[in-house]
Amino acid sequence: MPRYARADARTWIRQNLHGYITVLYTPFLPDGRIDEDGLRHNTELTLRHPGVGGLAVNSLHQEFWTMTVAERKRVADVVLDTVAGRKPVVVGCSDPAVANVVDFARHAQHAGADAVMVWPPYYGVRTADGVRTFYEQVAERIDIGMFCYSTTLAELGFYLTPEMAARLLHIEHLAAVMSTTLNMSSYAAMMERVGDRVSVTTSLEEYHLFGRLAFPDRAPDFMFGSSRPLFVQSQAQPHCADFLAALDAGDFAAAATAVRRIVAIADKLQSRYFAQGFHNVGLAKELTTLFGLKGGGVRPPLSPPAPAELQECVAILAEAGLLSDRSPVPSTLLEDPP
Repeated sequence: MPRYARADARTWIRQNLHGYITVLYTPFLPDGRIDEDGLRHNTELTLRHPGVGGLAVNSLHQEFWTMTVAERKRVADVVLDTVAGRKPVVVGCSDPAVANVVDFARHAQHAGADAVMVWPPYYGVRTADGVRTFYEQVAERIDIGMFCYSTTLAELGFYLTPEMAARLLHIEHLAAVMSTTLNMSSYAAMMERVGDRVSVTTSLEEYHLFGRLAFPDRAPDFMFGSSRPLFVQSQAQPHCADFLAALDAGDFAAAATAVRRIVAIADKLQSRYFAQGFHNVGLAKELTTLFGLKGGGVRPPLSPPAPAELQECVAILAEAGLLSDRSPVPSTLLEDPP
């Protein structure tokens, strides 16, 4: 059972999630199977990254859509067993079929998850009324707190608007909306429309800072689905943790300075791909291996970064002073070019 009653999901999430609820990456063995020892390693190391207050499991970054049902459940089991209740874990349960979402969510709840993330269906014909019914049918069959996802990135192809989110507010255990619209006015509109009742969260510091400034009574203390803490900072230069510390101290000038440092690096590694409508998961995954995470490549339909692309990003990190002499050489750069 979850740690709270359905009616308390919104309050529990707002009070118990803090800092970065950060993504994980799934390491693979040479034969393509999930590297469970590597996954436990990644879980432990991610928890130790500066500013990380919890984990987002089976997110886009974890390549969930390339996995079988059994693999997705096993990934959740391994991570939750490794975390062992030390920090909150939100498990992604997204699927185009209601029955599959319910199955994943019930499994996550039984395994000890603190909440679940449910995207709008990521394939097929989708209408506002149909997506509302989708969420309603999922919600009536699960008890755990639920996040939904609002994005304008083309990789999902469906934008859950503020008005659509408002039509879901009768679901008492809908606890949060993740807004990744890459548009400040759209983020603000979501906060204005539903932020007084559910946590409107984001993965990006520049939006979170705006939310804390413009909506101090509504913006939550956490960011959800963040990947930047894994490759735009180091233990010696904890930019993300510095950002959180400044916010906690109410020093918004220092928080803005930290955001500028973070964005200056992330723009070159990540945001330029957002502008094209997608997450470059293969590149981000490879970059995290420079900071000690296990990789093992990606599964199709993803592809690894091109050597020149990766080399450019490694140089960016080196110029930012984030790499030590002990940082491993990315596997892609060790391969002979085709």
